Amino acid sequence: MSTTPSPSQDRAVESPRTLLINSAVAAVLGTGLMVLVHEFVHTFTGLALGFPGVQYAFGVDHLGSPAPVQMGIMAISAPVFSLVSGAIMAAWTPLRRRGGFGHLLWLWFAFTSLMEGVGYLVITPFGAGDTAMAVESFGWPIWVAFVMCGLGVALQFGTAWAFAPHVGRHAGTETARRYAFTLWPWIVASVVNVALSLLYLSLAASDPGEGAAFAIVAAATATTVFAPMSFIFARRFAQPLEPLGLKPVPWVGVAAFAVLVSLNLAMSPGLRIG
Repeated sequence: MSTTPSPSQDRAVESPRTLLINSAVAAVLGTGLMVLVHEFVHTFTGLALGFPGVQYAFGVDHLGSPAPVQMGIMAISAPVFSLVSGAIMAAWTPLRRRGGFGHLLWLWFAFTSLMEGVGYLVITPFGAGDTAMAVESFGWPIWVAFVMCGLGVALQFGTAWAFAPHVGRHAGTETARRYAFTLWPWIVASVVNVALSLLYLSLAASDPGEGAAFAIVAAATATTVFAPMSFIFARRFAQPLEPLGLKPVPWVGVAAFAVLVSLNLAMSPGLRIG
């Protein structure tokens, strides 16, 4: 009985340098795309409720006079979407057999989406972010905020647990390659995302307020922290190696990131939708 080898068995194992460059680009691009989608969910939820919005790189100003419950729905819609879509994408990886930068970007987008929702849950009791606004708008008691925080902490470890097999699968047993897939991209993405968040906040025509600004900057590091946290679950690294077949530099990803940053900068005056 013969078996057909998987496409990954025919690919050369990437060097740590190639893995680092590709994973870092996928991390910053995936995070940027995730934030863009997250904010558009806020906007389209507002439109569905009859309220146009002014979109910025980091958030949305809803126009009109929504009732508290409507504000709560608009606020919580994006974290819920991020959690659900991230969980689905993390479980369903259709590009895995094809490999390449596309699969890597899929993973980073999926897991940063999960962490976006998780991060908001964690900071709920501190009065900052979408979930805190939802709790206030719905008039929920304070204990609900602490339950959401506890759930967020548990899901943060759960996200790292779910990411761990991908580390073993695509980085193998070498520590240098595992760091190139997780730790160094997290550091690079954190620095880039914080810098861009501060730039977008400084140029925007809208002032989100201190609480929202704190949540935005904090999320710039928190959304990718699942990657180094996956080392807590190192036993789950034990997976057959599946090289991704990466190019030394993912120029398509670099170009896409440049376009994304340009789009976010263009939204600094505010993009009216609806």
